[in-house]
Amino acid sequence: MNTPKPTNVTVTLDEDTLAIFKEASEIVETAGIRVPTSQLVQVMLNAESQRLSPRKVAQRFLKSIMQQIGGLRTNVLDDDDSDQLPAIRPTAAKAA
Repeated sequence: MNTPKPTNVTVTLDEDTLAIFKEASEIVETAGIRVPTSQLVQVMLNAESQRLSPRKVAQRFLKSIMQQIGGLRTNVLDDDDSDQLPAIRPTAAKAA
C-alpha cells in the first residue's frame, strides 16, 4: 500500500490574488475566527488538490511540461482522465 508523502510547496501570488485572499481572511476574522492569509491559501490549495486528485494534478503538470518541451509520442494529452503517463520520445544526440 502506498503511503502518502507530505510535500512542502511555496506559492507566489500576484498582488490582486493576494488581496482577494487577504480580504477573505479579514471577513473570516470579523466573524470571530483568526485565519492568517498564508493558512487560508494553504487550506484552499489543499482542498483543490483533494478535489482534483493530486495524481491527476501531477499528471496534468507532467503533460504540460512535455507539451512545452516536445517529445510526446502518444495521444495521452487528449485524455485528462487517463491514468497512463505520456511516453517520452528519445532525442538524437547532437554532434558537437
